[in-house]
Amino acid sequence: MSQPLVSVIVPSYKRADTIESAVRSALAQTYPHLEVVVVDDHSQDGTQAVVRGLGDDRVRYLRHETNRGGNAARRTAVEASRGEYLAFLDADDLWFPEKIAAQVERLGQVGPDYGLVYTWYETLLPDGTVLPPRQPREEGVATPALLRGNYVGTFSTVLVTRRAYEEVGGPDPTLPACQDWEFYLRLNRRHGIACVPRTLARYWRGDADPDRISASRERVAAGHAQVYRRIVGRLSEVPTADAVAARRNLLEIVANQADTAQVLAMAAGIPRQQWSPGAARFVAHMLARSVRKGGLATLAPRRD
Repeated sequence: MSQPLVSVIVPSYKRADTIESAVRSALAQTYPHLEVVVVDDHSQDGTQAVVRGLGDDRVRYLRHETNRGGNAARRTAVEASRGEYLAFLDADDLWFPEKIAAQVERLGQVGPDYGLVYTWYETLLPDGTVLPPRQPREEGVATPALLRGNYVGTFSTVLVTRRAYEEVGGPDPTLPACQDWEFYLRLNRRHGIACVPRTLARYWRGDADPDRISASRERVAAGHAQVYRRIVGRLSEVPTADAVAARRNLLEIVANQADTAQVLAMAAGIPRQQWSPGAARFVAHMLARSVRKGGLATLAPRRD
């Protein structure tokens, strides 16, 4: 039987120091039928020379003439790709050799109602520490667990069918953050999500890197606030425990980014029937945390 082509989608911006290792981890997959499409989002650091120097005809290099963001780069790569399956790999992450083979096999097991398969992953810190892997096992269509938080994790863990991608549209380039989670939520309303319960990817977490979304409190808070507005209508469709957990997760995230205004806005949207002494205490705690982290400035009157 012929094996479907897997297109590896690699967006890159200022990652000349890591992209060679990332792409080589894709080329080293035990799954033989793949192509790698790198989209350089207008880097000025020699990325092109590094990619060209790989000398592998499975790799194609494209370049944006202006910096347009990671999701725009992913979209450009998908449009240029030919695979039945799309596998996302960030330019500073790594795959273990069996990742794609295990994911293609898993999609074959779960059948055509499933459009995405993810793996477990470990996290590499800048000091060289490797954190224990995330090990979720959630699967299914419209899983309430995905409303509670992004259990799938980084784009580098997922493989999707082109059919599912095209039906729901790709990651939203207008979001300031949470592009991966919002994409999974949108896809999961129509297609099942499956899991390969093995650690097959390594995610690099460099929160101090100014070019990473996680380095900007404003972008992280704004992205989560937009996701909240997109899912809030669905929270009445899931069990109360899941709805409460979803709200608490989002409240805590925006509080940690010191966005007191967003904490207040989200708290105001909690249905009356979900208010309790425990809920009130949690909201008060999140408000205090936000103020402590610097959110008091968002409430102060402007002085011109």
